[in-house]
Amino acid sequence: QAKSAQSCCLKPRGKCAVMWSGCCNAATVETRAEEENNWDFILEEKLLSEGHCYAAGLARREDGAFYAAAPVAGEAGWGFIFREDHDEEVVMGDGTTAKEKIKEARCLEHVVRTGKAPPEGLWLGGEQYIIVRHEPDFESGDSTFVKIHAASRSRKGVSIMATGSMIIAGFYNEEKHQHVGNCAKSVLTFAEDMKSLGY
Repeated sequence: QAKSAQSCCLKPRGKCAVMWSGCCNAATVETRAEEENNWDFILEEKLLSEGHCYAAGLARREDGAFYAAAPVAGEAGWGFIFREDHDEEVVMGDGTTAKEKIKEARCLEHVVRTGKAPPEGLWLGGEQYIIVRHEPDFESGDSTFVKIHAASRSRKGVSIMATGSMIIAGFYNEEKHQHVGNCAKSVLTFAEDMKSLGY
């Protein structure tokens, strides 16, 4: 349930929308974000502007489906974080390989719910990630989150935080001089904002 007194809201800045303190309630935030399609811009402002993440996404916790992505220009974020259902050769638990239909939203939902990858693995943006760390009850201030860190073989990684209804994913690339610690801090700060709004 959204809270009536909130710590932040949206104000337009050109095409963008950013978080400002003490000015409106969660209903206003959600209405503006959805009606003006601003969740993408919010992600870009809050998670990409400092350079700690090269891409970010918001997904529904109930099914792992992304509904916002950044960078916004040319919808580049979607290319980084999501790929439609695809077939991949994956290594199974017994060491054999098999062709599997990858449904990335299902993978993400499963990881957040269980802390483990499904048999076909965790796939985001057509790339497979290995879960490095899972904290199902990560506490920050008065809030508790699900926290996950996963890495790929290509020096990329993703920091994932889940609130009550939202999954926030920040993607970093060590070849761009981005590191998990700074990426995770950016994701946590945004997760705290969203949690304070009742998400």
